[in-house]
Amino acid sequence: MPSSTDALKSTVETKGVKFHLKTGNAKWQCTILDRTTHEKQKAERERTDSASSIETTPSGSSSSSTKSH
Repeated sequence: MPSSTDALKSTVETKGVKFHLKTGNAKWQCTILDRTTHEKQKAERERTDSASSIETTPSGSSSSSTKSH
């Protein structure tokens, strides 16, 4: 049977641990991920953003823009 440490590690690596913070009138949703999972998700977002920001101009050439986080 897997230990609770293994179960926690598996959860953090796959979907993360989500929780909410509320202070006064402010609310935050937080997700704890391991570094490898974070980097994979970040790379996927950048590929998606990059693919959607490429435009074809009337002359047939293309241009693109980049976003900084």
